[in-house]
Amino acid sequence: MGQIVEDMNLKSKLAEEEVIQILEEAGVIGMTPKQIALKLNRDISAVESVINKLRKSREVIRVGRNLWILSKYYDFSKISEFTTPEQYKEEFRRIYGNVFSKCRLKIEAGENCGERIHRWFFCVQGFSAKFVNNMLTRYNIREGVVLDPYAGTGTVLVCAKMRGINSLGVELLPIFAFASKVKTDWGVDIELLKEEASRVLNLSKKWKEEDISHDIFLRETHRHFTCENLTKLLVLRKHISEVEDRKVRRLLMLALASILVPCSNLKRSPCLGYAKKSATDPFIAFKLKTDQMVEDLTYVQKYNSGAYSEIVIGDSRTVNYAPESIDIAITSPPYVNGLDYVINYKIEMAWLNLVRDYEDLSKLKEIMVACDNIPKGVIKRFSSQKPHYEDPLLDQIVGKIEEKIKKKGVYRRNDMHLIVRKYFEDIYSTFQRIYEGLKEGGRFIVVIGDSLVAGVYVPTDLMIAKMGERIGFSIERIEVARERRSGQRHDFKLRESIVILRKGVAKKKSLNLLDFL
Repeated sequence: MGQIVEDMNLKSKLAEEEVIQILEEAGVIGMTPKQIALKLNRDISAVESVINKLRKSREVIRVGRNLWILSKYYDFSKISEFTTPEQYKEEFRRIYGNVFSKCRLKIEAGENCGERIHRWFFCVQGFSAKFVNNMLTRYNIREGVVLDPYAGTGTVLVCAKMRGINSLGVELLPIFAFASKVKTDWGVDIELLKEEASRVLNLSKKWKEEDISHDIFLRETHRHFTCENLTKLLVLRKHISEVEDRKVRRLLMLALASILVPCSNLKRSPCLGYAKKSATDPFIAFKLKTDQMVEDLTYVQKYNSGAYSEIVIGDSRTVNYAPESIDIAITSPPYVNGLDYVINYKIEMAWLNLVRDYEDLSKLKEIMVACDNIPKGVIKRFSSQKPHYEDPLLDQIVGKIEEKIKKKGVYRRNDMHLIVRKYFEDIYSTFQRIYEGLKEGGRFIVVIGDSLVAGVYVPTDLMIAKMGERIGFSIERIEVARERRSGQRHDFKLRESIVILRKGVAKKKSLNLLDFL
């Protein structure tokens, strides 16, 4: 009996050593019990049992969604091979001077909830109207053309139009382009809008069986909504589609799009997912949204803004602007490890018939700026091409990510290092075109967040500032707007920055950011 107990203890001790070895290989990235079980070919319950013992002895720490690391890898600053955000900032100061400052303005898109026009439909990952207005005021933009090459739901365009300034937006995602167009077209018959909104609602409340035909291609539709709310939304959609006036019909369709998630079993915070919540009644939500539209249009039509807002449904990497035609550009591109915009907004696009099927969704994903949800085939094709943008710092970061992934052996994307490279390639193409279109002295303002990828810190704000300088911009300032948390390691602090570049101003001597690495 004693021998059996001794053998069991030996196996337990061996299992702990195996788990520790796997976590040692994972380093700062860490691993989930499921990943460890796959690597060791063990039962996950056995791994969880060992993890629990190691937790009690404080040999491991949980740092994310069931993500575990060895305690010695908790403090990044104590890891010799890890370059911290502060180290990058200090080196950037050495090269470019103290271009850093603190932005005390709230720039999150949630600030748009109470803003006229903006509140009709906005992207939760975007920025606030207050931020855009602050930039336009700060740089005394009263006329000319304002550009947003990643227009989103039109925050920059609406702000410009309210100030009587012409604007141009480029947007690839159909629902965002649609929202931007509707939000910047104020030439609507308000009385007709009120009449049609009331008529649609009254007809919908008296729905009949033939009103609820279901042609939404998304397989999860019946899971997205309760039966009652699905019926109400379908009848609203049917009666909106019968509105003859195009402008009014588009407004009502945008109202429908804006209430889909609140009336569902889902939440967007920021990714789309299921939530335990009470879904809003569609009829009540539709009435509130259309009342907002009537109120806001009544307000803005008093000003008779003659400014135009042009929205190009296209790819900012390939759009060419007339030389010296843009006074200022304000934007926020996707982040390198950001969310999948196509999947996150598939519901609105399907309900408004902006996409027809899953193939359309797939095609959209293929042409979006690279992120960790880009199709593998796109990255495979990219890997065989020679990049147009070369940067020694990017080379080193990409190499570190590749090395970490190989060492860990199990990662959500084994091609993540190539995704990071393609991301900067995509951004570079956009930046080049904006530089050509900006007037001398014009500013390019970019809201961007840094990232932690496979345990390697990516100082995206500093890297795109350096990219801008290589193209011909001067780095005017970098304002740190807010603190964020890494989705990979919740204990790791990230930042969101406002990078301000200027065309036609003498540049400081460019040095190599690799000097200290």
